[in-house]
Amino acid sequence: MAATVTQILDDLSDYSDYEEVGSVARAKTFITACRRFLALPASQSDQGSSLGYTPQLIANELQFARRYVAANDTSSTAASSVRFLSASEGFRR
Repeated sequence: MAATVTQILDDLSDYSDYEEVGSVARAKTFITACRRFLALPASQSDQGSSLGYTPQLIANELQFARRYVAANDTSSTAASSVRFLSASEGFRR
């Protein structure tokens, strides 16, 4: 189901504190909200009211959040490994 403009704006507001609370998960949700927001038209009007934004501001926030995730995400599978020990290898003698 596609997110509405209101849901996207709520997510941008709710998850913008990812750095303050130190949450990579919140930063990832913020990134999703930024990407959804950037997919919207840069301006909309309806019944005499209009809404506009500067895409570059959101793009800057998106890049900042991506850098935060890259620097703080410890759940990467590339950093973890499994080593199987056997009686002939890997045990202390």
